[in-house]
Amino acid sequence: MKLVRWRASDGTTKVGVQEDEYLAELPFATMAEVLQRKVVDIRRAAEEAVSRGRRVDPAEAELLAPVDGRTEVWGAGVTYQLSRSARAEESGFEEVYHHVYEADRPELFFKSAAWRMLTDGDPGGLRPDCDDSVCEPELALVLNRHAEIVGALVCNDLTARGIEAVNPIYLPQAKLFPGSCVLSTAIVPWWTIDTPEDLLITVAVYRGAELVFSGEARTSAMRRGYGELVQWLFRGEQFPDGVVLSTGTGIVPPLGAGLRPGDRAIVTIDQVGVLSNVMTDNRDMFEGLPK
Repeated sequence: MKLVRWRASDGTTKVGVQEDEYLAELPFATMAEVLQRKVVDIRRAAEEAVSRGRRVDPAEAELLAPVDGRTEVWGAGVTYQLSRSARAEESGFEEVYHHVYEADRPELFFKSAAWRMLTDGDPGGLRPDCDDSVCEPELALVLNRHAEIVGALVCNDLTARGIEAVNPIYLPQAKLFPGSCVLSTAIVPWWTIDTPEDLLITVAVYRGAELVFSGEARTSAMRRGYGELVQWLFRGEQFPDGVVLSTGTGIVPPLGAGLRPGDRAIVTIDQVGVLSNVMTDNRDMFEGLPK
């Protein structure tokens, strides 16, 4: 069982449950409406849709990015020790990242609005003014307006590493640009995931047929727990249509091994899904994409 958005053959957008052989509509017009509900109510509605809802042939549907409305994506940074040491190495600001890693307050930053989100098969973005951009493969939590974890997504938090390396204050420019936020299509309900605290995350980057980078990490290596990150995110913010929180990366390519246009990045998280995107520095990538 997964929660998805799709474009129907008549051009309308639906939200519902994805099963192996069919889609079942939920009684909500948008995913934002779903994320306004408590987890217990979302689960009940999903189970009722599977048992009694209107079923749709997946061949008649085009899966879309999994969030809409006022839902935002936020990110957490320096949550893995490897990320702390890599940021310090690439920038020379070792003290800044050391303090962030050890501090009570985590690094949290805005990543994307719903209309800017891309999904599996869409292009991934590169800034044309940065020659060292990288994949940041991450587990993303889907949270409702009540700060409950509804489910999980695969996130590629594409980052212009060379810009952040010049000065940490340039973080917004390193994180927010066309195509910088890519999410898997299907929200995997949290109640269906075994041991979410220890999921394997892998990435493979291909340049043509050549594998130019691969890596892996486990969510158990995170310094901060999911509940801690969620509590800090909601401490000073309101999310009436829910929010996606990407939890940071424990996979860092070596310096000088940045992405190029045409590279394909494949991110996989056990029990959550696979995300595949070809990189481009074309800033008009949103033109013609379904929303």
